[in-house]
Amino acid sequence: MPSNSEYTIGWIAAIETELVAASLFLDEAHGPPESQDANDSNVYKLGSMGRHKVVIACLPQSEYGLSSAAVVATNMLRSFPNIRIGLMVGIAGGAPRDGHDIRLGDVVVSARSGAKGAVFQYDYGKAIQNEPFTYTQLLNQPPAILRAAVTSLSAQHQQEGHDFESQIARILQKPRLKKYRRPPPASDKLCKPDVVHSSSCTKVCGGNPEHLVTREPRDEDEDDPIVHYGIIASANQLMKDAEARDRLAAEHDVLCFEMEAAGLMNNFPCLVIRGICDYSDSHKNKEWQGFAAMMAAAYAKALLGVIVPDRITAERTINEAIGSVERKVNMVEEKVTTLQSNAHIENIKRWLSPADPSTNANRAKGLRHPGTGTWLLENHKFKEWQDGPCRQLWLRALVGCGKTVLCAAVLEQLAQLDCLVLSFFFDFGDAAKQTRDCMLRALVFQLYLNQPESQSREYLDKLFQTICKGGDRQPSGDELWECLKSMLKTARKKVYIVLDALDESKTRRELTMWIKDVVSGPELHQLHLIFTSRPEPDFDCIPSLIGRDNCLELDKEAVNADIRAYVLSRLENDDEFVNKKLPEDLIEDISNRIGNGADGMFRWASCQLQTLSECASVFDIRSALRDLPRDLKETYTRMVENIPEPFEKAAIRLLTFLVHCERPLKLSEGKDVIATTETEPEGFDWDRRPFDEAVLRHCPGMITIILVQTYEGIIYELHLAHFSIKEFLLGRTNFEIPTACICIVKTCLLYLTFIPKYYDDIRLDFPLAQLAARLWTTHAYQAQASDEASKEITPDVVKLFQSYGTFQLWGQLYQPEYPKYPSLRPPSGSGLYYVCFMGLKEVAIHFLHNGADVNAQGARYGNALQAASCQGHADIVILLLENGADVNARGGRYGNALQAAICEYYTDIVTLLLENGADVNLQGCYYKSALQAAIYEGHTHIVRLLLKNGADVNAKGDGEFQSAYEIARNLYNKDIVQLLQHYRRKTQ
Repeated sequence: MPSNSEYTIGWIAAIETELVAASLFLDEAHGPPESQDANDSNVYKLGSMGRHKVVIACLPQSEYGLSSAAVVATNMLRSFPNIRIGLMVGIAGGAPRDGHDIRLGDVVVSARSGAKGAVFQYDYGKAIQNEPFTYTQLLNQPPAILRAAVTSLSAQHQQEGHDFESQIARILQKPRLKKYRRPPPASDKLCKPDVVHSSSCTKVCGGNPEHLVTREPRDEDEDDPIVHYGIIASANQLMKDAEARDRLAAEHDVLCFEMEAAGLMNNFPCLVIRGICDYSDSHKNKEWQGFAAMMAAAYAKALLGVIVPDRITAERTINEAIGSVERKVNMVEEKVTTLQSNAHIENIKRWLSPADPSTNANRAKGLRHPGTGTWLLENHKFKEWQDGPCRQLWLRALVGCGKTVLCAAVLEQLAQLDCLVLSFFFDFGDAAKQTRDCMLRALVFQLYLNQPESQSREYLDKLFQTICKGGDRQPSGDELWECLKSMLKTARKKVYIVLDALDESKTRRELTMWIKDVVSGPELHQLHLIFTSRPEPDFDCIPSLIGRDNCLELDKEAVNADIRAYVLSRLENDDEFVNKKLPEDLIEDISNRIGNGADGMFRWASCQLQTLSECASVFDIRSALRDLPRDLKETYTRMVENIPEPFEKAAIRLLTFLVHCERPLKLSEGKDVIATTETEPEGFDWDRRPFDEAVLRHCPGMITIILVQTYEGIIYELHLAHFSIKEFLLGRTNFEIPTACICIVKTCLLYLTFIPKYYDDIRLDFPLAQLAARLWTTHAYQAQASDEASKEITPDVVKLFQSYGTFQLWGQLYQPEYPKYPSLRPPSGSGLYYVCFMGLKEVAIHFLHNGADVNAQGARYGNALQAASCQGHADIVILLLENGADVNARGGRYGNALQAAICEYYTDIVTLLLENGADVNLQGCYYKSALQAAIYEGHTHIVRLLLKNGADVNAKGDGEFQSAYEIARNLYNKDIVQLLQHYRRKTQ
């Protein structure tokens, strides 16, 4: 019996099927190991392959993922310290696409692709609001000896082919091993990405040829199965989404997906060998697992056959390669813990997409003049809130009085205490910071990060893993609040929550109800809440909730003193005033007139200083002082009127984007908005891009540039300088929604038209492209509310779809069916399909009047009728039906229009479709029938409607349950069960 030190090859399997396949390829089986480390819980298969001694270990039953693999590898190195080469051998889900004809039974071997590593961990990275997920994990490569052996074996196969299948046939003589034989080729069926199975496949899917990708048989001179070399994607979760599969495969050149390799590469450098058993989609089944595992094992044995044993002996052990055994074990254990924690936190962050309050807080800190807000911090009521029994405090004041800056002062004060501080800044310019739910997402995540104790974190973990099924659905506002309350109750320190600008929220009523819950919750005794807003009517109930004594008005006299100090400091320290060498009497006059005239409004004072700083002479400054505007409205009116004439159209266009875009513009995006014009010369022009420092000159005093730290580095954003500017602009005719929609749609479409077709680096050289591709669609839909605006933009939208190159470019930048992801593939639907999906009725009418095929098939929802039905566009559904749309047309994600309307719960469209001949008993779509769809989705009202329209309550299915009644019963829906029982009795 060989000693443990004689084994030099470490082989890891993830499941029992892989372990059996590996064992079958041993030329000689050895007994159990002579000894095993006390902390090693692995069970081993030992043996020889050729002249190599191999240790095979398998993950514990029902355990999967990166950390489990890392633990098994760590234990193996404890007991077999002389291991020099690692192999991870087993099964995976393939990612076939153009250029990569991957089929069931094929083998994928991990290999670098350009500058990319051989194994790519796709669930480790950073989530940035409104931006694609950024992947940050870098993984080690397998040892050079393995990479050289792969090259040698690949060359051999190119010359001679391989005989893996005949080797497998010789091994599998025993009848009991028949599940490891190759299944019939006809069972290898690849479904189209938009075909989704409603539950796990109990047998091979693909009875409907329309659902399948057509593939030519392989040539006789090709290996079959084929060995592929490239990137293997690894994560803690099973890939079951064909659309996500295709997106990641296209972005990162991935050939297959699995769940263990990334947990090994940095601590057990190995070659990953995977047999393809499915296609990483919802049609998973186990029929091909045995043969795929055998193919991977056959390749692994062949690979060892080209490596000379003496060459392996000359290699350093894996332990030597990464450090001493003791350090190695500690490092791996620490790595496992960190890997689990970091990956989990990133999954939570991707799921919640919490807004980052630091951008607003840092901006406010930058605006704060030293000493500003001292009056608040020394106020007895604030001290009672901070240290005493007072638990809620409302700071209310009119617009422009510096409430956000005061919040920054409060945060700086609380940072000196031993406490937990959570904050959220509502922001009119960022859709991710405008609702109660957005606030709760941010607060929950901040508390999760700041309380590593498992007792506190378990509440959000439970919400994520159990209630929301691992992030498959989003949490409701009530679920988030219950989670936050539970976490707050377990906090070991006093918790302070600072909320700014409640009046900039779109859900004011929900916020006041939430404050009521906070006040009425005696269990939240550790929570101290301070919030600011204007004294709006929506908040009139707050004094009765928290007590009038806890509603603090701004001390106007103290604020005016702060303003005078701020003005004097600017005059004495800012270069734009110091360099002018102003007379002492003028400095005093400015200080008095602005300081005393501000009437508690920091914003007004700041605007007047901005105006004075731009004056060309002392005379101009004295003239301006004699004609100061009375209030902010008059101040902003003058700002608009004083926009330099050459900049006027571009400035109005830029302000329109800043007012109506759901997020701040990046500086580079704003520059391209300026450089795109409808006037001659029309379109986008590189040379019209302003220099960075010139952008502010387009709208003096109305916009500001903010430096924002992101995971991608530092970027610059354009913001409106204050909420009051947005309110002022929305009151002007050329910023009203119909006019603004016309401006935004035309600008975006013009910009896209001028991007060279098939341009390689669009996002770098045309930074507005991604936003423009998305933004025109949302504002074109908003324009439908105005007949004039809708007619105005129709020719521009038609032009986009009629220009093949621009249409393809738009589809590669953005497709409305997949709003969260860049498409990376050309659009597969017609122009009519997309405008019906987006709800653009005028454009749809144009296409129909010009002969568009109303029943053309393609794209995610199959046809225009299903696309309009799933989006709830009833007027377009009527239009399509009037123009000959086949109400029972099959295809697409839901199978037909009726099931689309049912699943998305558009009862009016369900009724419309039924009235126009939809077959209520049409079989074989996303769900077996319309009735099953309504039951699965829990839509009792629609179930009743379908039954009234002749749905067969007794129809048998071939899905997970045999009848509609069984589905309802297994889903514990009592109302639907009773309804079905009633109709079953009627039919009997």
